[in-house]
Amino acid sequence: MKILHTADWHLGKTLRGVSLLEDQRHVLDQVLDTIVAQSIEVLIVAGDVYDKPSPSEAAVSIFSSFIERVYEETEAAIIVIAGNHDSGQRIGAFTKLYDRKRILIRGPLQQNEAPLVLEDEHGPVAFSALPYGEIYAARRTFEDETIKTPEDVLRSQVDAARGNVPDGARWVIVAHAFVTGGLPSESERRLTVGTVETVSYSLFEGANYVALGHLHRPQTAGGDTIRYSGSPLAFGFDEADTTKSMTVFELSSDGAVTDLKEINFMPLRRVREVRGLLADLVAEAQLDPSEDYVCAILLDEGALVEPQAQLRPHYPNILQTLREKKRDLVQANAGRAQSKLSDPVGVIEEFVEFVRGEKPSEAENSIVTGLIDQPEREEE
Repeated sequence: MKILHTADWHLGKTLRGVSLLEDQRHVLDQVLDTIVAQSIEVLIVAGDVYDKPSPSEAAVSIFSSFIERVYEETEAAIIVIAGNHDSGQRIGAFTKLYDRKRILIRGPLQQNEAPLVLEDEHGPVAFSALPYGEIYAARRTFEDETIKTPEDVLRSQVDAARGNVPDGARWVIVAHAFVTGGLPSESERRLTVGTVETVSYSLFEGANYVALGHLHRPQTAGGDTIRYSGSPLAFGFDEADTTKSMTVFELSSDGAVTDLKEINFMPLRRVREVRGLLADLVAEAQLDPSEDYVCAILLDEGALVEPQAQLRPHYPNILQTLREKKRDLVQANAGRAQSKLSDPVGVIEEFVEFVRGEKPSEAENSIVTGLIDQPEREEE
């Protein structure tokens, strides 16, 4: 059985205020092309279909039209789960509209984790679709007040699913979680606050393949058959110039995963950084204009006049400009001031260093001190 694993579409997401809907349509066309070209029998979408619990009409339209095209233009079965960005109720509402023998879309948690069982020439394959669930929802669903962590939630789901796998069937789990050892990106939202959000890969014991969603970089988690496909697009500049992919594999007669490969997406616009002196970057942009989403890292010293405006005629989708030193400062402390408001000189000094990449001079500090002290002198 040939299976395509993808996840984290985040339909409706914006990148620094810029809509990515056109880019997302472009990569979903590539998913459909891959289903046809690779004779895919099962498509998996491992959560975070949308970027928000209440997605836009355009985002919902993209998803529903894509599912309809896969159903009408191919023979592939379709398995979709809700992620932590999705509304489980909204995702689950699609279930009643589709062929339940071929499509499994799971939104809310269910006490009875019934799989979609498909047959090939070697026998049955059970697909357990385990959507993301909050701790309190899991307590109600499984009637278990001892559930206190995301690992407890997923353990309850896997245990319920394991009991419904037919004897002798090969088993594929689809889940949305942060498995211990995974490498996150800036654009992922924490799964929980105040408790450990990671789960152990040992929970998946007995499964032949685990198709994971949540982390946006393609990677394994505890073994070659426990994998994140990653997102089809880069959603932040920490992923600039990274290659995004979808995972294709075959499940053999004995349940072994064979012919596993990553098929790269070709984005409509790349997310990338350019680095150098402003004048050099402008000259390079003139020679090679681009509609990519660009962050410019500037190496200039001293003041600059509207650097983003100078680059925009050639990089219409330039989204950010940073000084090299300022970028280092952002990465070090996320721009959070350490001085208290009772120390205005210290606050201003940190602000200048954040914006300019270097601390103010003694002469500049003297001017600031003089201005701050002036009202007191006038009162005296």
